[in-house]
Amino acid sequence: MRAFVREPLKTGAVWPSSKALSRVVVNCCNIKPGDMVVELGPGSGAFTRPILKHLNGQGRFLAVEINSAHVAILRHNWPRCDVIHDSAENLPKHMNGRRANCIVSGLAWGNMLPRTQERILQAMLKSLAVDGQFVAFGYVHAAWFPTTLRFRRRLLECFDRVETTPIVWRNLPPAFVLCCRRAYGKL
Repeated sequence: MRAFVREPLKTGAVWPSSKALSRVVVNCCNIKPGDMVVELGPGSGAFTRPILKHLNGQGRFLAVEINSAHVAILRHNWPRCDVIHDSAENLPKHMNGRRANCIVSGLAWGNMLPRTQERILQAMLKSLAVDGQFVAFGYVHAAWFPTTLRFRRRLLECFDRVETTPIVWRNLPPAFVLCCRRAYGKL
């Protein structure tokens, strides 16, 4: 909550994501041991633990976080995780030529200006494997914001399949998850 009050445009959530939302997000991911997984905006790590559990000590996990307080928490709690203190816009430079099988986003896409959305979306697409998946969540109260609707349209343009889960009511605020996949050749 302190991070949100200090930097509301950089911190999208007032409260950490619930275990119920974390379960839905990670269940949408088809994470296998050995995969390369990226988490954008992990905050204090609500999705980090279950993602690492799915990787089972194999593969690579990269967390990109802009908030220095969250970076310190992540590095302390998950020393096996490669935590990068940077903007998600710069993701490609941290990928070392690899592409992620799955990118999980904790970013507040609905709070972003369209230019920022587009820069981060392009960085994410450059870093995602051709048949990779992208999983993000949004808050129900923001589902009809123009920026949220714009982001959803962009996802439909960039991915072959975009599915929305039922609302996760056991989260503050209630949320839904977007599960996006693209097939070989769609860039």
